[in-house]
Amino acid sequence: MQTRQQRRHRGFALLEVLIAVLVMAFGMLGIAKLLIFTTRSNASSGMKQQAIQSAYNMLDRVRANRTSALAGGYDASDVTTTGTPVPPAQPSVLCDSTASCSAAQLATYDTWYWLAKDLTALPAGSGSIVRQPSGAATLVTVTVQWDDSPAQAQLGAAASSPAGSPNLARFVVQTLL
Repeated sequence: MQTRQQRRHRGFALLEVLIAVLVMAFGMLGIAKLLIFTTRSNASSGMKQQAIQSAYNMLDRVRANRTSALAGGYDASDVTTTGTPVPPAQPSVLCDSTASCSAAQLATYDTWYWLAKDLTALPAGSGSIVRQPSGAATLVTVTVQWDDSPAQAQLGAAASSPAGSPNLARFVVQTLL
């Protein structure tokens, strides 16, 4: 009677190793794609954060100079739907830390600085400040608009707007004076 010696399988077969490597490779590719997408979305996120900070900065300036804001000293707009907005001309009195200014001059300086310096850091950045009397209070609306096309194109959303057409994003904040 012949006895068969049973073989025990030890270790992995070549096929099992190949499948494990393939599964791991797909996982690594997925992680790499996620990392690339996250890095690209930071551009859009950064612009949004800059727009929010700029809008609240202007809103704080309006609240600090309430008298001039109620008189319409901050009413301004360079919002455009096409092309690059043109910021206003520099005021004659620059109300920085060394100059003393009236409330009206400060409003003119604040508005100019916001439109010409803060918002130009955004692609096609523009903004508006609108005052609307509402009974005993006055509603002030601050709008920041920018072209989000570069960030959207990086994210692969180029088909969302026609070529050469801006993909405008807006941030609007309101307060009562």
